[in-house]
Parts: sequence; structure tokens; C-alpha cells
Amino acid sequence: MAEFVLDAYAARSCPVKTHNAFNPRLEKPAVPLDESLAESFDGGRDFRDLTLSAIVRRNSDVVDLRERLLEGAGWTELETACVAAMEEGAPIIIGGVLPLDLQSHRSGRPDFLVRGADAPDGRPGYLPVRIKPYLVLEKQTGGTDLGYSTLDNPGTRSALSGLRYRTRREGALLELAHHWRLLEACGHASTDILAGVVGTDRLPSEGNGNVIAWVNLDHRFIRTFSRTASTGRRLRSALERYDHEHGFRVHVAEQAQALGTNPELPPVVRPIRIRECEWCAWWNTCRQQMDDDDLSLRISKAPLDVRELQALVSLGIRTVHELAVADVEEILPAYLPLTSHRDRSASRLRQAARRARMLADGVTLERLSDEPVGVPRAEVEIDLDIETAEGDITYLWGALVTNRRTGEQNFHHESSFNALPPEAEVELAASFARWLLAMVQTYPELRVYHYSDYETVHMSRLAERSQHPDLLEVCALFGTHFIDLFRYVRDSMVAVDGLGLKVVATEGAGFRWRDDEPNGLASQTWYRTALQSPDVQDRSSARTRILQYNEDDVRATFAVREWLDSLDS
Repeated sequence: MAEFVLDAYAARSCPVKTHNAFNPRLEKPAVPLDESLAESFDGGRDFRDLTLSAIVRRNSDVVDLRERLLEGAGWTELETACVAAMEEGAPIIIGGVLPLDLQSHRSGRPDFLVRGADAPDGRPGYLPVRIKPYLVLEKQTGGTDLGYSTLDNPGTRSALSGLRYRTRREGALLELAHHWRLLEACGHASTDILAGVVGTDRLPSEGNGNVIAWVNLDHRFIRTFSRTASTGRRLRSALERYDHEHGFRVHVAEQAQALGTNPELPPVVRPIRIRECEWCAWWNTCRQQMDDDDLSLRISKAPLDVRELQALVSLGIRTVHELAVADVEEILPAYLPLTSHRDRSASRLRQAARRARMLADGVTLERLSDEPVGVPRAEVEIDLDIETAEGDITYLWGALVTNRRTGEQNFHHESSFNALPPEAEVELAASFARWLLAMVQTYPELRVYHYSDYETVHMSRLAERSQHPDLLEVCALFGTHFIDLFRYVRDSMVAVDGLGLKVVATEGAGFRWRDDEPNGLASQTWYRTALQSPDVQDRSSARTRILQYNEDDVRATFAVREWLDSLDS
């Protein structure tokens, strides 16, 4: 069997991708198979480059191998240079390639390496670091598991109290565990079993700067499925999780290679539609192997996860039709032990079965009961919606003001179509806050409606970051004047395609947006045009399009509220 290696993304990626890549009977896609492309498109490449440039600028003792890559250096040359830098004990190594570990089927190139404690045999030891374009930390009262370093001094670690690593960002830890095993294999792993992640988090104590969060790869804090645990769940470390996932993909790759000489072997894995399929080069190959009525294809909102779907397959249920006609209560005794990794797995299955019946009957939106929805109303109402740019910068606060007594409506917005530094983003929000506070003073009983907590979360973050009095005063009104309309929809409706505003306003309230492609991701593209296009007319058109889209969003929220009221009447 041919030698092979897996990169750092394999353990966190769909195993069907590994099967396809090593199946000699499948034609390989023309597009690259690097999952890191998805992160690059999401701003990852720019964020990584900016972070690495900051490290080089602030530290005089960096070995930066990216220049050799630009000069055309190949894998072997970069590996040799990286090993030489580690042998010399360089404090920071950027762009290095770690030696292949053919015995364990690994290859890898961390974003950068930081000198740590020496390896057990006295050689210089290193800690791997990944740079990710998303938040990786969250609050935890009394949290003491993490450490951190500044970009000015990556080699010096301090305690990071009151925060913990977001377990839903487990993928980055699996990549780091992969690099850790490579460092072990070449004899340069530090005796401190740590790995670093630079996310978009900013520490107020460090001037709101980005930091390296250090995670103990041996610390058991990731909840996983366990057949042997009495609860069906067990806490495992990042290294344990990685070793299991990497080992399984090695098995998948070996079995796929064996198809070259024994094509009758049954596949170890079969395609299931997951989020990763959206950018996977193998999607067309997998799609041809799936039934058009496959559950993972047709139930795409609040879907069952891979383990839940596999549990249904083991019970003979693969399609929407099969789930629609199944007796859920009858299959639950066999299903629940296989899905104990999920909270509320029984209710999740019942919801999926209801969606399956709706799909079978051609129904898109359905009321859960005849109980009144009961959305609170006021004489003067404000519907709120914000628009954000890449980097989660809020550049537009839009509001529809409705006087229900007079029937008057008007759209008010505070917006900026210039690049917003942090202080300008705060001032824009504060300007909107002052307008809103004046409205409350004039109409003390008014209510502010928003769909999900997106708006309140952004207001809270800006208020916490800046301690601006106007923002803090608005945040104090959340419990008395703000109403999350989504909560009322969620408690009273079920929809095949989820309960997003676009679905509920269109299918329920009959509202229509003026734009042909109304969605937040598209609006970020419009915003870039409004900021960067060299054509004055293009910039103006993009701004108009954004404002109309935002106005339609708040009008849609009002339309949903009116529709819910009509159901109660």
C-alpha cells in the first residue's frame, strides 16, 4: 500500500473527503482540496498576514521563512530551514514546515512556532500556534485554565483569568494537536503540552490588542459521545480527540486505497450533507451517491447532526419519506442510546419528524398550537435592525418608527460609509443611542422590536468596550423596552427552512423585499463596493441598495408582528 500523509485539516474535516481523496477509482476534482480556503474567503488570510506582520514588526528575533516561500522554495527546503531554526533555538519561527511523520501519516505547517521549555532530551522545545479569524474566548467566572502572551512578547506567558476556550472552536485545537504530534515525532515538542490560538478576541487589559491564548492540549474539557459512560458523554482532551479522529481517517484512507485492488470492498463511510459540503470540491461526487430524498439534503435548517443521522440509518431510516411515516415513539428506545451526546435528542428527533411530514405534505410554515402568540404592543413602536461589515463592525443602525394611533411610519438611520476605526464605530452607535433615548423620553411606553439578539449583543459589546454613558443607558432599557420578536415566533411556529426573518416574513406575513437577493452576506459585498469602488455612481448605488435593504428588514419585522396579531384575533 502506498505511503500517504494527512494534513492538519483532515482530523477536523469530513472523513468522506479523505475516502474520496485516496480512492484510486475516483477522478480527482480540478479545484484545490485545501479546506483552509474556506477560512481565507472569510477573512482568514488577511487576518493571518496582519498578525504575522505585527509579530515580525514587534520582535527582533523572528526567523521568517515566508520570504523563502516567495522565492520559490519547495517543501523540503522549507523543512530543512525550519529544523535548522529549531536546532538553533530561535525564539519565533514563522512559515516553517515540520518534518513528515510517515509512520503516523502526518504532514503540517503551523502558522508559527514559539520557543517553549526544552524537550525531554534537552533539545529546544516548541509550541505550535494557529491564527483564526473568529472569537475563541468566552467568559467563565473563576476560569483559570488558560494563559496568554502578547504579540510583542510571545514567549512570555501570563495567567488569563475569567475566560475559557470556546469548545465549539474545537477544530483549531485539532489542528494544533496535529502539529504537536509532529513536533513530538521530530523531537522538538516542549515539555509544556501547550498550543496557542490567536483569535479576533481583544483584551482590555492589553489595550484591546490581540493576544495568543494558550490551551493545555492534555486538559479534558471537550464533551464527546461515549458508548461506555453511564451518561453517554465523556470529557476528553484535545489530544485525545485528535488521536481518535486522525486514527479513524488513517483507517478510512487505507480502506479507500484498497479499493484499487478490491473494488467490491464496502466503503467505511458514506456521504451525508453537512455544512462543509458548501465549499468542498468533492460535493458533486458525493451528491451522485445520495438519494434525492436524503434527510441531510432536504432538512437543512436545525438539521440532525452526523451521529444522529447515522443512528437513523442504523434503524433503516435514510429519507424524508421514511422519517415522515415512522413512529418516532416506537424508535426512540433504540435511538436515544445512540444519540446521548446531544441534549434534548428526543425533542430534536420529534422536530425533524415533524419537518419531514411538512415536506412530504408540501407545507413550509406551520403553527405549533392554537394558543395566542401574545406579542406585547405599544402606541409607538420601533423596529430595529443593524448592518455589519467584515470584522463585525456595525456601520448602520436602522429603525422604523410606527405611530399606531395615527398610522404614520418613517425610517430613521444612523450610518457611515467610511472606514470605521473603533472609536468612530462607538460614536456612530452613541449617536443612534441618543436618538433612541430622546424617543423614549418623548414616548415613555414605546417598545423596540428586534429579531433575535443580534442588535442587543452588538450594543452591549460596544457599551462594554467603550463604557460610553449613552450606550450603557440604552443597554439598561433592554429588560423594559426591548422585545425579541424571534422568541415569540420560535415558541409558536415551525418551518421547514428554519425561522429566519426572510422565511417567516415571506411565507407567513407575505412580505416582499425590493432586492432580488436580500441577505446579510450580500450586503457586506455591497458595503465593500460603497467604500472602495472607484466609480462614484457605483458607490452611490451600493449605499442606496444597503439603506433600502435595511429599511425592508425593519418593515418585515413590523409585518411579522402584524401577522402574528392577526392570528391571535
